[in-house]
Amino acid sequence: MADTAARLERQLVTADNLTDRSAALAALVNHPLLPRDAVDTALDGFYERFKAEALVVNLWLQLQASAITSDAQTVAALTQHPAYDARNPNKLRSVVGAFAGSNARNFHNTDGSGYRFLADQVAALDQSNPQIAARLVQPLSRWQRYEATAQAGMKAALEHIMASGPLSRDLHEIVSKSL
Repeated sequence: MADTAARLERQLVTADNLTDRSAALAALVNHPLLPRDAVDTALDGFYERFKAEALVVNLWLQLQASAITSDAQTVAALTQHPAYDARNPNKLRSVVGAFAGSNARNFHNTDGSGYRFLADQVAALDQSNPQIAARLVQPLSRWQRYEATAQAGMKAALEHIMASGPLSRDLHEIVSKSL
């Protein structure tokens, strides 16, 4: 494992383009057996180098939210990072959208935490940005395509959104039709 981590860290540091750097970072973040401190060091270094580049920071957030090692609790913590801004649609898509759309393993966790995380984010967001809330809720709207446990969790998340208060027209339409 140390050799793998060293190779990936070397690629991350010596790459002469963002594509190779981000590929190395993605491999580090998605390697479940690498020591967490090596991954955190790589993430911190990448962020420090590119924190002034909004699009690269979005990529950095997306890599973490979609990582196989990132569960709902980890992604919720990511929403507390100074680089995250819930008023910025690109940041929302990079974190919340990436988790729900690209992290199937943890979004569909059998404990339902991924569904609850998305439902809470969507319900909170609906008041300030109903269009993005309606777009982000889409993964829950497909609940009938999944096995019984996932269906129950996704449907419960939709019901939670519906009960969260008056919904915008866009979100209400998607949630009510889904239910």
